[in-house]
Amino acid sequence: MKSSIMSLAVSRHHRVAACIIAGFILCVVLAVLPVAAVVEPTIPAFLPLFAMAVFATEGLTAYLLWTQFMITRQAFLGALAGAYAYTAVTVAIQLLVFPGVFAPTGLLGAGAQSAVWIWAFWHLGSPLLMVTALMLRRALPASLPERGLRRAGLALLGAPMMLSLALCYVAIRHAEWLPQLVDDHSYRRLLHAPSGIGIALITAGTLLYLVFTTRLRTMLDLWLAVALFAALGDVVVSMVANSRFSIGWYVARLESVLASSAVLGVLIWEISHLYRELHAANARLSEFAARDGLTGIYNRRYFEERYPLALAGAHGTQRALSILMVDIDHFKRFNDTLGHLRGDECLIAVANALQASLRRSGDFVARFGGEEFAVVLPDCEREMAARIGENLREAIARLAVAAPFTDAGRVTVSVGVATSSVDAQAPAADLLAQADAALYRAKEAGRDRVSIWPAAPRAFAPAPTIQRRLS
Repeated sequence: MKSSIMSLAVSRHHRVAACIIAGFILCVVLAVLPVAAVVEPTIPAFLPLFAMAVFATEGLTAYLLWTQFMITRQAFLGALAGAYAYTAVTVAIQLLVFPGVFAPTGLLGAGAQSAVWIWAFWHLGSPLLMVTALMLRRALPASLPERGLRRAGLALLGAPMMLSLALCYVAIRHAEWLPQLVDDHSYRRLLHAPSGIGIALITAGTLLYLVFTTRLRTMLDLWLAVALFAALGDVVVSMVANSRFSIGWYVARLESVLASSAVLGVLIWEISHLYRELHAANARLSEFAARDGLTGIYNRRYFEERYPLALAGAHGTQRALSILMVDIDHFKRFNDTLGHLRGDECLIAVANALQASLRRSGDFVARFGGEEFAVVLPDCEREMAARIGENLREAIARLAVAAPFTDAGRVTVSVGVATSSVDAQAPAADLLAQADAALYRAKEAGRDRVSIWPAAPRAFAPAPTIQRRLS
């Protein structure tokens, strides 16, 4: 079972899906570029909704990547979580300082250049941190030591967040240190400024570095590439948009949401995929735990869990339940004479024959211990149970497993049958003791036969505990 997103291989379907999304992003960018500068009406609620969507998706992605880091101890995942945490913090601060959202000029003493420079720091820092994470994967491919892991994870997550706070502080309190990017809400300077061109080149370079170093072999690599491609579209359209609340500005914000959601989507998909695998593995483990290691039929533990439930169900529906105790005759002599390997083969053959002889879906057979088997028959009256017991005895006889030291010359079984009363609801232990007493009577009567409890009208008190039978 895959244990990490880094080990989840890319399927053909996911490559096709990624190509379709990337093609859609490219088509949108090419369609918007000619009209990107057209100013549209201001939608006051758009920016808060956009910012909260990016903050939530980036923050949740950072958390999920950090939990993956804590499980796998891969430094790359911790650094990548830090990159997403950096974006979450940055976009939250940009919302606070954006003019017209909470105050005409923004909160925290922001100036006219603060919001656009925070946007620049966002789109510049995020790809650079991703490159750092990718380089860290090549430098530290092995898992980090367990000791100090949480401290290392907090450092990988916290350092980018502190960097975001520092850069945002510069953009808010010391915007005069930075080149001017906005003229009366116009972004025209951004298209020709070294900072704008540099952001686009760094984003494109990060995308190319990711593709050539990873070949997009894993799900994480593939969808990181999609996220970077969407981020590149965001940068290009924002630079051409020229102003806030233009067509390009709105589309660029939607590209940001898509870039933020790409890796989150694959993380959620991978978690659900791993959950399905875990559920299937747990079901296989439960089935394995319920099976006898030698014969493959149900074991004593399964019998002790299911039998009382089946009897309680029979009592609840006012129906009879029968239990059969089946014991291989002279099995100790079989082992002593022919060896334990032949004895194991005999047990397997008998178990398979008993299992194959049960026709109803609710019936089951379990290895009770040693050479003894228990058969539970819900909704089965005494007469039908006796016939089934006889069928089981005959099925073992047809196996014709050689046992030259016995009178029959082959392996035989003795069967004890007990049936619950619809009127008197006996405890599970009492019914089992009745079947055991009937089996003991079959042994005393000469073996290779079926005995039903009670055999005669006289009262027969079963032993309070299961008796040791004659071999």
